[in-house]
Formats: sequence, C-alpha cells, structure tokens
Amino acid sequence: MGPRRFPQQPVLGVGAVVFRGDCVLLVKRGNPPLAGTWSLPGGAVHSSETLVDAVVREVKEECGIDIDVVDLIREFEYIEPMKNGKVEYHYLVFDFEAVYRSGELHPASDALDARWIRTGELHRYDLTDTVIAIISEATGKSGTNSFS
Repeated sequence: MGPRRFPQQPVLGVGAVVFRGDCVLLVKRGNPPLAGTWSLPGGAVHSSETLVDAVVREVKEECGIDIDVVDLIREFEYIEPMKNGKVEYHYLVFDFEAVYRSGELHPASDALDARWIRTGELHRYDLTDTVIAIISEATGKSGTNSFS
C-alpha cells in the first residue's frame, strides 16, 4: 500500500459500528487524520484482504476484541485538503455494522483509548457529523435505540 499522507490515489479503508447490548464501541484516534478525536475503530485494507476480513482484523488490532460482521452500513469518502489545495489525506471507507463476540476491550495499535458507550450518552463525545450519521444508520438497522 502506498503512503497515507499525500496519497497518489485514495486509500481503501474500513470501519465498524460494534454493538454490545445498548453500547457502541468508540476509539480515541492516535494517528492523523483527526488524531485525538473519538471515532469508530478501523483502518486501511491490506492487499489480498477482503473488506470484512480487514474490519475484523482492524478491530482486533485496535481494541483486542473479536467481532461478528453483520452488514455493510455505507461507504463514504474522506478528503482533507491543505490550504494550498494539495490533498493531504484521501480515504474511501466502507463502514460495517458488527456485534461483539469475545475478548477484553483494551486500546492497542494506534488507539489511545477504547470504550463501550451507551447510545444515549454518545452526545457527550465530540464526534464528527459523519460518525454520528453512520452510528444512527446502524442503530436504525439493528433496532437499537437511537441517540440524540
């Protein structure tokens, strides 16, 4: 895979909305883009890896848990241009709904923190509009109570 910063082409990525009861998994990002912010676990897809295999691996690497992937929620494009117009980051991300299977949650890899958050308490976290929309879509599909 090529460089993630100033890429020649978009980087293929995955993310997961992982449910455990009425809680969803959030990670505090350790690397750019958006370092230090709360988001969904995920990362880049490796060559010869399916999207589902990639999201399972990324959640295990970042959070130490195993998941079962339920369904694709949606894909979105993240582009972060610099003031001079050059694109610093460009990702094409596929986000999946998943459920916790096993393991003990602990931040690992490039996550600074990882927490199970009740869906009704997500408003306490500084989440991007895209993350809020993806979690909302997943809660609608799974029947989990949505948050405000």
